[in-house]
This record gives sequence, structure tokens and C-alpha cells, in this order.
Amino acid sequence: MIILGHSLIPYTPFYRIAAQEALSHTPSNAIVLFEFDAPLASYCFAQNVPFAMNVKNIQELMLGHALHASYFVVGKALVLQAQKIADDYLFDAKILLASSDDNDIEFAALHGIDGILFADGIRE
Repeated sequence: MIILGHSLIPYTPFYRIAAQEALSHTPSNAIVLFEFDAPLASYCFAQNVPFAMNVKNIQELMLGHALHASYFVVGKALVLQAQKIADDYLFDAKILLASSDDNDIEFAALHGIDGILFADGIRE
């Protein structure tokens, strides 16, 4: 299981962006994170920039998959459905549970979630 942003485990942070212009302010080869945005995802894919998307529903998850996201960051309410869909459709992307609670590590592990992303794993 992937654990990002936990104080006890070394990790490479995600860099939150809101627009294409912000890419120039991230380290090379950084994984960028943004809210679902099809044009930005298409641009990142064309430029070989690995990206993660915050998705709020199954439609965004499926469209994000078609846009080649590397990671999907989802809340607890959606994570079980998202993981099942990712498993059923053999997504290359990983499903990450957004969390601020260490107890969610056990939840994610017991439910076969690909990973967990704590808030400290995100740079603004």
C-alpha cells in the first residue's frame, strides 16, 4: 500500500496546481495534483507530466482514467466504489484515500485501497 505524507515514512510530495501556468513553479518530474480539469489533464499528458486528480464522483473518475491520470485522490465516501472500478477496469492509475487520520491506514489496508495521501504529502 502506498502511504504518502505520513511523518514516519519518506515520500515524494504532490504539488497542487490550479492552472497550466503553475507547472513552471513545480520541480521537474514532480507529480502535480489538481481538481478534475480535462484541458489541464490533456496538457499534462501531452507534456509527459505525471498528474493526480481530485475526483468527486464516478464520472470524473472514468473521464480522468481516459485522460491518463496516474493517481486519483478521493474521499472516504467514494473510495470503495472507486477502488472496485479501478480493479474491475484494470486501471494503471492508483486510488489514494485523502486523509488526515492515521486510523485510515487500517481502513485502507483492510479494504484493499491502493494507498493513502495525507495532507502533509501535498505542497501548495
